[in-house]
Amino acid sequence: MPNRSTLLYQSSEDHSSGKNTVSVFIVGLTLFVLIFYVIAVFYFPTLYVIGTYEDLYGEWGQTYGFGITCFFSTLLACQKNHAQRWFFMLLAAASFYVVMEEISWGQRLIGFETPQFFHDNSYQDEANIHNLLTGPVDAWTKTILTYGVAFALLCYAVFLPLALRVNFKPARWLNDWRLAAEPPMALMPAFIFAAILEIEPFSFNEAEIAELLVAWSLAFTALTYWLQSQSTDKPALFPYFLVLLVGVSASWGTTTLLINSPSQRTEINDRLTNGFEKFIDRYEGYEYPFGVVEMLKQFDRMQPNNTVILRKIADNYELLGDFASAKLYLQKAVDEALQRLAKDPESIQANVSIAKSYRKLGDFTSMAVYADRAYNIALKRQQAEPDHAYWAYWLAKACEQTNRQEDALKFFRLAHQLEPESSRYEDAYQQKKQIMIEYEE
Repeated sequence: MPNRSTLLYQSSEDHSSGKNTVSVFIVGLTLFVLIFYVIAVFYFPTLYVIGTYEDLYGEWGQTYGFGITCFFSTLLACQKNHAQRWFFMLLAAASFYVVMEEISWGQRLIGFETPQFFHDNSYQDEANIHNLLTGPVDAWTKTILTYGVAFALLCYAVFLPLALRVNFKPARWLNDWRLAAEPPMALMPAFIFAAILEIEPFSFNEAEIAELLVAWSLAFTALTYWLQSQSTDKPALFPYFLVLLVGVSASWGTTTLLINSPSQRTEINDRLTNGFEKFIDRYEGYEYPFGVVEMLKQFDRMQPNNTVILRKIADNYELLGDFASAKLYLQKAVDEALQRLAKDPESIQANVSIAKSYRKLGDFTSMAVYADRAYNIALKRQQAEPDHAYWAYWLAKACEQTNRQEDALKFFRLAHQLEPESSRYEDAYQQKKQIMIEYEE
């Protein structure tokens, strides 16, 4: 029969083994999330957008992560003698607030109209507080909050544990007053990467990945302390796996439910379309044609028959060396323009569009036919309404297709002068002027 010291040694060994298993699971999960997003951003751009955009899997993963944090923190806050009771009371309140903000206090689920105050002041026209300060645009409040959150994550996950180990008095004071609960060491990589990604160094929605890491790091922190409060000698892996499974299942189920809801599906599709459009520019900024093509194709799927998009897809396929696919999309652009011309032969836009597509296909004879037709139609309409900026703009576009570049610049300038408040006309004029300057040089 084993003696007492042997049993104690085995118990300690089992405890250490179980703790190591949990640590490996947590670190492995962190690496899995990071590797998943890295692979997605390079090879599966659509999956990356879906995983980082609102009302979809990634964001609901954040919401349920904070919800689980709130649940276990509340259980700990209710334990009067718990050593970190006040910390978890604050964490429960903070995570509850985050959850309600993420669902816009029920608006995302119920779909009620945005109150007038938030309609007038929110960056995203939603009933939540954080979008009064931050949003999809640059703002000084957003910058301050972003760097503040990143610094706070480093303080909590790195500086606090180190300070406690060197017996730094302010850290000990926080601990003595139950205001500090050191996170498990295995979560340190997740918090560090979250702090880095929070400031979005690549401008690729990395803050959403950061929020996902933070939500689940806090959830596992609260779960760890709750398990310890139950006087379990061996930290089993099963509770962590079960909690993760519940969160993932709930995220998947909620997203699926919203996508299949007629009222919510329209809003989600609009957001996705907006997301694909933004990521087109982001991939172009990094000169990554594969990503541009994938985003353009998704944008075309959401808003089909846009000849400008079809030609851009063709351009990027050419950059990839896939000339067969480029030709296919150019032909789609031609077919779409022909359908429009069948309905309205006098459409300047359709004639200009088909001329552009034929030029890219190398069919200069057909290009000349439609370019001249567009020019003649636009010239008549501009002469009939000389003070109308719209016709001046389209006459300029027709001039470009008929190689009347000086005239194009003149009419772009005229359109801008007639409607100086229009960014469309101003951008077209400035862009053409720059092209002409570079050409002359």
